[in-house]
Amino acid sequence: MADILITGKTEIFTREALLPLAEEYRVILAGETYLTEKLPNVQIYHTDPAEEKFGQLFDVYSFQAVYFVSGYVDGGEGLYGEDRKLEQTLLECSRSKVEKLVLLSTVESQNYVKNYGKSGIVTGKDYPNGYSFRAAQMEELCTYFAKKMKVQTVILWLPYLAGKLNDKNFLGTIFHHMYEKNKIFFPHHAEDRVDFLAYSDLAELLLRITEETEDESGSYFAVSGYRHTYGDLEELLRLTVPDAQICYENFADTIAWPDYPLELRRTYGFVPVVHMMEDVGVCYRRFIREVLAGNRKLSSRLAEWLLGKGKGLLQYLEVFVLFLLAELISSYTSEAVYFEFADVRLMYIVIVGTIHGMKMGIVAALLECIVLVWQYALMGMSGTLLFYNIENWIPFAIYLMAGSITGYIRNKKEEEIQFSKKEYALLRNKYIFLNDVYKGAIENKGEYKRQILGFKDSFGKIFDAVQKLDSQLPESIFLEGLKVMEDILENHSIAIYTLDKWQKFGRLAVCSNSQLLRLTKSIKLSDYQELYAQTLKGEVFKNTKLEEGLPMYACGVFRGDMMVLLITIQEAGVEQYNMHYMNIFRILCGLVQTSFLRALDYEELQAEDIYFPDTQVVYPERFRQLVNIQSDMKEAGVADFVLLRFEQTDKKFVSEALAGTIRATDTLGAGEDGRLYLLLVQMNRASFPVVEKRLVANGLNFELTEEVG
Repeated sequence: MADILITGKTEIFTREALLPLAEEYRVILAGETYLTEKLPNVQIYHTDPAEEKFGQLFDVYSFQAVYFVSGYVDGGEGLYGEDRKLEQTLLECSRSKVEKLVLLSTVESQNYVKNYGKSGIVTGKDYPNGYSFRAAQMEELCTYFAKKMKVQTVILWLPYLAGKLNDKNFLGTIFHHMYEKNKIFFPHHAEDRVDFLAYSDLAELLLRITEETEDESGSYFAVSGYRHTYGDLEELLRLTVPDAQICYENFADTIAWPDYPLELRRTYGFVPVVHMMEDVGVCYRRFIREVLAGNRKLSSRLAEWLLGKGKGLLQYLEVFVLFLLAELISSYTSEAVYFEFADVRLMYIVIVGTIHGMKMGIVAALLECIVLVWQYALMGMSGTLLFYNIENWIPFAIYLMAGSITGYIRNKKEEEIQFSKKEYALLRNKYIFLNDVYKGAIENKGEYKRQILGFKDSFGKIFDAVQKLDSQLPESIFLEGLKVMEDILENHSIAIYTLDKWQKFGRLAVCSNSQLLRLTKSIKLSDYQELYAQTLKGEVFKNTKLEEGLPMYACGVFRGDMMVLLITIQEAGVEQYNMHYMNIFRILCGLVQTSFLRALDYEELQAEDIYFPDTQVVYPERFRQLVNIQSDMKEAGVADFVLLRFEQTDKKFVSEALAGTIRATDTLGAGEDGRLYLLLVQMNRASFPVVEKRLVANGLNFELTEEVG
C-alpha cells in the first residue's frame, strides 16, 4: 500500500474526507486534527514542516503524493510562517523524489482585476483585499519553488467545504453564529456566487490526481458544478431560522467562476456528485442536534467554572477565612503568657506562603500589616510617629519577608515540578513519535520485502520461473518459457525457434500472440548471417543498428556445440535498451536451456517407452500429452496446429510413408482408439494444402480432426 502525506492546515480533513483516502492509501497526517478516534490506515503525527522531526517522516515513508493545505482554505486567515512551511515541504519532496505535490488553495486567490498598460500589456493585478493577495502570493511561491526544485505541482482552487457534520469549517461558523447570536455576516454581495464542495467529492478528486501518471503541473477550479449565490444561501437559511439577521460586508468579488470543472474532468475524469446547497437545512438541523447533545447541565458547567476560573477566587476566600481565624485566635490568646513567645499572625503568613506561593503570601502579610496599623492607631500612635520611628517598621518587615520568602520557596519548587513535567512530556512525545516512526518502518520493511520478492527480476521471480520450467516435455517448456519471459521481461514480442541438425532452417515453435500472424513459420539462417554468427559464439545479439527484418535481441540455446533453439525478442521499448535488460534476457535463456536439455535427455532415455518398436509412432499416452500442450498453445494464441486421422492403421507402413515428407517438429502418434494421427505444429488449414499433396502422393488417406479419439 502506497503512502500519502497531508500537512499544513490539516484540521479541514475530517473523518468524512480521510476514510475514502485511507481505503486506497496509508495516510500520514502531520499536523493538528479534531479527530477523536483512530481511523484505519491513518497515522497522525503532531508535527509540522517547521520542525526537525517532520523530515524524518520522508526517511521512513515513501510518499507517492503530498497534500499541502493552505491556511487560507475555507475562509481561513493563513498559517503562521506558512511560506516557510511550504518551502520546507517542497524541499523534502524534492529530496525524497515525491511524484506529486497537491496544493489546496482557495478561489479567493483569483479575486483580482488585471491592470493594463498603454500597449495593452498586463502590468499587474489589483486585489480588493489583503486576504486574496496573500493567498495568491502563496500560490506564486509554490509555483516558483516547484519549478526550481523540479517537483510536479497541482494547485486546486477550492470554494467552501461542507460535509455531513459541519463544525469547524466556514459553514460551521455560520451555524454557530445562527445558534448563539442569531446574526450572520456574509463577505460579499447577495448576487455574488457562493459554492460548497463536498468532502466526499474532494477525496475522490485527490484520489484521481494521485493515481494519474500522465498529467503535468497545473492549476484548476475545483467547483461543485452547481451555480448559486449568497442570496440563495440566505433563502435556505431563513427557511430554517426565519428570524435570523443576515448582513453583507459587500467585499468585491471579481472571481472568474467556471460553471463546471471541465478542466478537471478532461485531465482526471473528475465528476462532482454531491449538491451540498440542497442539504444546508439538513446540515443545520444535524448541527443543532450535535450542539444540544453536547450541552451540559448547569451544575456541571458551574463546577467546571469553579475548578477553572473560580479557582483563584477560592484561594482568596481561603486566605481571608484563615486570616479571620488567625485574628480570632490572636485576640483570645493575647493575654496568655505562653503566646508571648509565639506569633499566631506570623504563623498564618508562613502557612499561606508555603501553601499558595509568593502572591498569596504577600497578600496575607499585607492583611496582617493592616491589622498592625489599626492596633497602633488604637494605642494612640499617630501615622507620623509610626513612619518616622524605624523601630516600628520591624514587625512589618518581618511579616513581608516571611510571606515573600516562604512564597518564593513554594513557587520555586512548583516551577521545578512544572519544568520536570514539561520535560517528561517532551521526552514522552519524542518517544511516542519515534515509536510510531519505528512501527511505520517495520511495516514498510515487511511491505518492501513482499515487493522485492515479487519484483520482475528478483530472486523470487527467478525461482518461480525455475519451478515452472521443470517439465519432461520439450513442448511444455516452450509454452512455459514464453509465459515466463513475457512476464519478467514485460515484453510481448518473443519467439522461440527450433533449429534442424544441419543448421539451415529455424522452425517457429511458439511466439507471442501479437507475433503469430506477423512471423513466418520457418526462417533460413543464411538470411541472418550476422545474428547467427554472434549467437553461435554464445553471445546475445543486439540490433544496435535498428535494421529492419531483424529482431532487437536474440540468444541461442545449445546442446553441446550445436545450437538447438533460437530465442528472439522482435521489438523492445526505449527503456529496454540497456545492459541490465540484456543480462536478464541472457539469464532466462539459460534457464530455458537447462530445462530443455534435461527434457531432451529424459526423452532419449525413455525412447523405448515413447515410440512403438521399429517405428516413429508415439504411444497414445505421450501423444495425448503433446496434443494437449498444442491445444493450450492454440488457446493462448501463441501457436497453431493441424491434426490428421489416417484411415490406414498399419504403423510401419504409415511411418515409412511419412519419412522425408514431414518436418522434424511434427509428430506421428497412436490414439487410444487404435487409429493413427499426425500432429502438424505451427500450421493452419489455410496452409495445409501444401502438405496435403505430399500425403496423397504417398498413398495415405486421412481426414482432418480436432482431437484424438
